[in-house]
Amino acid sequence: MRFSGHDTFHCKEQWLLKGLQLINNQEDGSIFKSDSAIYKLGVGKNMVRSIHYWLKSFALIDDEDKFSPYSKYLFLSEKYDPFLENPSTLYILQYLIASKKYASIFSLIFKDFFADKTNNEFTELQIISFIKRILSENNIKKFTENTIKSDFKVFIKSYVPPKKNIKTIEDDFSAPLLGLKFVSDTGRKNDLNQTVFKVNKTIRKDLSEFAFGFCVLDYFDLQASIDFTDLATTLGSYLCLNIEGLEEISERLCQNNKRFTFKSDAGVKQLQIKNADLYLKEEMLNKIYQG
Repeated sequence: MRFSGHDTFHCKEQWLLKGLQLINNQEDGSIFKSDSAIYKLGVGKNMVRSIHYWLKSFALIDDEDKFSPYSKYLFLSEKYDPFLENPSTLYILQYLIASKKYASIFSLIFKDFFADKTNNEFTELQIISFIKRILSENNIKKFTENTIKSDFKVFIKSYVPPKKNIKTIEDDFSAPLLGLKFVSDTGRKNDLNQTVFKVNKTIRKDLSEFAFGFCVLDYFDLQASIDFTDLATTLGSYLCLNIEGLEEISERLCQNNKRFTFKSDAGVKQLQIKNADLYLKEEMLNKIYQG
């Protein structure tokens, strides 16, 4: 598990593209360890490390700083969306950061913490206690409570708009995932005077059925049949879809691509895929960005 590496900086709007362009133009394999990255990116050394961390967190590069297929799909081709102008790109990035688990807190909050909860609210103390229990159960001792607290604050800044502050407004409002509105400040405090946050699970009309289809094919590794419960506890959680929203987007996908079928037999719901392959994954992206 990993709860540090961002140097307390949440990901900024253009960091991903700038980081990928830096790698694309590099002459050797260790550009992020070079002082030249500081002036090429126009940020301090700590931010250079943070950009490197977020590229890995969003699964855009591997451990050797090589481009992943996702970076090629989304950023390194002008026919797609290098400037994050299409809402589908944000949903795909959300799927990547939550499902790939390089930055552990994203999956732990969106999926694991709520696995046995009846509501969608949480506080900092609840999340930190939950993570400490997970670490204890796995006999992981290398993370301090302060490290986890810092990670939680970065997580919140990734989704919740800050209270307006002239000094930091441009910086704070530039986080790419803010627009998804997946997490909100309820405006309430609990008995310990801690802010109560909420994960907003709902129907998501702005989620393209093709972006959803891409995530399905990617996460379930081109499986031919996917149980609806498995879909709900994974992609439903990562993309903040309630049950009604998951059914709606699944039906929309099936209506617009006949290789997907949503079946319910004897109370068992399944999303079935005919001839799932890499070409179908690419077709989903082409539908999003080229119509």
